[in-house]
Amino acid sequence: MVRHFSTRRLFLGGKNNCAVLNSSLLLGVIFFLLFLLYQRDATTSTSDILATPPPRPRIVCVIVTFEYRHEHAAIHIQKTWARHCDHYLFVSDNVHVALEPAVFQNIWDKWQRIRAHLKYTYKKHFHQGDWFLYANDDNFVFVENLRHMLQSYSPEELIYFGCKLRSSREGLVYMFDGSGIVLSAASLKRFVLEALTDENLCSSQNRGGEAAEELGRCLSNVNVVAGDSRDEWHRHRFLPFETNIHLGGQMNSSIELHRYFLERSYYPVTDMNLPVSLRSICFHLMSMPLAYHLYYFTQNVRIFGAPQEWDSENWGLENQNL
Repeated sequence: MVRHFSTRRLFLGGKNNCAVLNSSLLLGVIFFLLFLLYQRDATTSTSDILATPPPRPRIVCVIVTFEYRHEHAAIHIQKTWARHCDHYLFVSDNVHVALEPAVFQNIWDKWQRIRAHLKYTYKKHFHQGDWFLYANDDNFVFVENLRHMLQSYSPEELIYFGCKLRSSREGLVYMFDGSGIVLSAASLKRFVLEALTDENLCSSQNRGGEAAEELGRCLSNVNVVAGDSRDEWHRHRFLPFETNIHLGGQMNSSIELHRYFLERSYYPVTDMNLPVSLRSICFHLMSMPLAYHLYYFTQNVRIFGAPQEWDSENWGLENQNL
């Protein structure tokens, strides 16, 4: 007798067992899909965390000027690079309608002015920045390059930057005050709250032409480190003199200010000049009209064929008529 296979036996025992199998398969598929969704969300979250850029450093620019230089110099800084700071503040010895400076009258000694300016900045503007640039009204600053450099550091670090010098007498490290000095928020706070309040750490006496050295001494005494502001190829970003000196020219030891720098430069000087970084941050202006030339060529001009980085925050500034 011919025997036939039972379809019930082939399909694991009939309708009831088949239904159970189908339900199990369906639940398995659902759990598998939920697992994939969970994995996707977890991966996306991790990628988002890894791809999140560091916080944009907020820079407060404190710009030193004087009444006789308001119209000659400071007003031109206000119309150019100062607008790229997150907040800028002029400090002067008298009022001005457009500049609206913080006024410090009858302070004749440079060190006393630095003390007063930085103390005021801490008390009135500390909450507005992560880093504080102390510059002069004859400096030109590429704020975006400064912000790029500072992204590698934390404002909680006890560190400051500038054009680095070393005292020829005692080996004290400090910054050349003619090309900008940048302090982290933590450094500014410690300088004001610990250094300025202790005569043993920081002198309150007049220092004359040694103001920059005294600032370096005070910061060193409260464990603030003098950082290396050069780029990865050891090229300088804070330049002490004018562009015609650093680009194609050279320093002259018969000029007093050049000789001062050459005798105290922290880093070696080769062929009477410094290698200049492509991400330069600050240098001295030879004449104020040059500020507009530099601002136009660095902020407005677009090179045909070169990739352009879209900066929506500064677009409005770059396209305003000066």
